[in-house]
Amino acid sequence: MPSVIITGADRGLGLSLCREYLKRGWLVFAGKYLDDYCLLEEVREQNPNLHIIKLDMGSPDSIAGAQNELLKVTDSLDMLISNAALMGQVQCNLYEAPMKLEEVWNSFRVNALGPVRLAESLLPLLDRGMLKRLCFVSSEVSCIVLMKHRGDSSYPYPMSKASLNMGVRLLHNQLYAQGYTFRLFHPGWMKRRMPDGSLSTEALYDPDYTGDIAARYFETPLRDEHRLVMVDYNGYEWTY
Repeated sequence: MPSVIITGADRGLGLSLCREYLKRGWLVFAGKYLDDYCLLEEVREQNPNLHIIKLDMGSPDSIAGAQNELLKVTDSLDMLISNAALMGQVQCNLYEAPMKLEEVWNSFRVNALGPVRLAESLLPLLDRGMLKRLCFVSSEVSCIVLMKHRGDSSYPYPMSKASLNMGVRLLHNQLYAQGYTFRLFHPGWMKRRMPDGSLSTEALYDPDYTGDIAARYFETPLRDEHRLVMVDYNGYEWTY
């Protein structure tokens, strides 16, 4: 059966993607970070094809440990979905002095460096996979040309997501010729899933709705795989 690792799978889009790929008959490795969430464990009770891995995307040691955990189960991997992100509701803009610029580094470690580190660490397994697909969840705030009217934005999340896009571009430059294909996805404003499984009232979209769209986009072949573009939940391309 095909196999996938999904980071940030404790809740939200990551959890929904786990459910989607399990329904599709995949072997799913779920990266878990939040100790106060047990939703993944509930899914595992119903499907033994789910393997939960403790994974802190800001920690090189944790990322290296994830490779060891996968090797206990499989020697190949078909797809990587980098979904984990540090949002951080922090005061870090020019109008809220002093700027907490260290928060930019915290977001950068998780949101930009973590996905590239994970791809590097799992490359030996992905090399032996049939699909060789690398998928990355980005954001509209990563689009530099579209941020000109958002003067109230905090610095860490947009800066780190823009850096993620560049990291994905560099990976594409190196790996496309080796048979790898890529997906860069903007999921929209999703409702937050609480530890009891309920959804917040704010935001627009149920993560299960976006998860179905994302799962189909990630696994479906494209006619123009050589192009690296960011696509949103409506299928529109974004300039980044």
